[in-house]
Amino acid sequence: MAATTPSDLVITPATWPSQKNKLEETPTNLLNLVGWYGSTHAAAMWRKAAEFLAVFRQASVPGFDPQIEGWDPAYAAVEAEVLADAAVIVIRLENHELVNGSLGSIAEVGLALTSAALRGQVVIVSIEDNLLASLNDPGAVAQYMILEMFMEEIDTNPIFSRFLQLHRGNDLAELAHLACIAARQQMEAAYTGLNFNDFLAKKNQRQQNYPLRVLLGGSGGPYTQAYRNTFEQKIKRLAAPYTGDGYVLSILSEGAVAEAWDIPYRSPDPFSTGLAMRTLLSIELESKKGADKLLLPIVAEASSKAAATEIGFLLLFALTTGQDVSIFLEPFDPVDFIRHYLSQVEIKADADEKSMRAALDRAGVPHAVLATAAQAEVTETCALIQTLLRGETATFKQVKQSLLGRTEAFQAADNIRRVRVLVQAHLEKLHTDLRYPDFFSYITQI
Repeated sequence: MAATTPSDLVITPATWPSQKNKLEETPTNLLNLVGWYGSTHAAAMWRKAAEFLAVFRQASVPGFDPQIEGWDPAYAAVEAEVLADAAVIVIRLENHELVNGSLGSIAEVGLALTSAALRGQVVIVSIEDNLLASLNDPGAVAQYMILEMFMEEIDTNPIFSRFLQLHRGNDLAELAHLACIAARQQMEAAYTGLNFNDFLAKKNQRQQNYPLRVLLGGSGGPYTQAYRNTFEQKIKRLAAPYTGDGYVLSILSEGAVAEAWDIPYRSPDPFSTGLAMRTLLSIELESKKGADKLLLPIVAEASSKAAATEIGFLLLFALTTGQDVSIFLEPFDPVDFIRHYLSQVEIKADADEKSMRAALDRAGVPHAVLATAAQAEVTETCALIQTLLRGETATFKQVKQSLLGRTEAFQAADNIRRVRVLVQAHLEKLHTDLRYPDFFSYITQI
């Protein structure tokens, strides 16, 4: 056990390597640390709030703040390490009426709870007031309904409920007090995780079922349609081993349920959208729970955030059922996603400035941005669009620094990228933990 606590109670990804060995340990070898996870967009300033920090300083409980300028995908590995080692994890969900409803952090809730069930951590999920009402992106509504649906089920399950505390509202001092009390309790009488050998025994028994019920999930969306042949080939490749005798194969991404997902996306009302999605998600969840083997592919050509969001929750419930879960998480190319989004934009080689500005308007550059953009910015952004549409190489940084970096398409691509990177980092940390062999299979290429 370390003898001292770091003098600066706020640890960041940059200071983590030098500070982690100074932290005290709980009786179960977790670190006396509260991870401040959740919304990290620019409008989410809850980690910096004076009333929040004051409670931690008074209690002398250190916190980890992943929200820093110039976030780099390399920091995802640090965030995964802290999430696996901290005694208490806070995940705060805020939106502040963002255009895209950046709720990628919900994916971390399920993964944090899975980690807690295995390692004995405490997870506090904090949800701002009226979060659902502030959402205007159907994908974000789907993520939110996944959260609410699983929170209700976990909260009524005595096996998992001891690892979860739910906080609603905007009282940040209250949230900080909950976290510090949980941290103190972990130092005095730490939780222990579930018996992993019980899971392995259930998994072995379930694999003897005949026929073996196999369900292939899926991630789709409009982006997938642009690569329909590639997407279908990958699904066929995954399904091929389970089409013979001894298996009953279901493919959830085909049929009535998949077609029904198009319905809620047409409604502008988040409450009616949420109700429709809750119904569809409940149907899907029951199908997934009934499978002996669950295949969860998230392909490179799909932009679905909901599919990545539910992974952690499904792993959590597999711990009690012995379900065999295989995850296929391919990398996502945000530049290609933006290229697809811009496919209908036309810019003539000899276009004048007025025509170029009109093209950028069609590309989704906000009017307020175009009104103050210099001619050079307009010209450079149009040249970048032409480069993308020719299929030539462009970097994510180039897109970000251009006027395209202010579009909804860029914000969506950036959010999807972050979700994939964070989920990948947490899965890799969990998959390589030698204490939990054969928990799930994880592949990054189909």
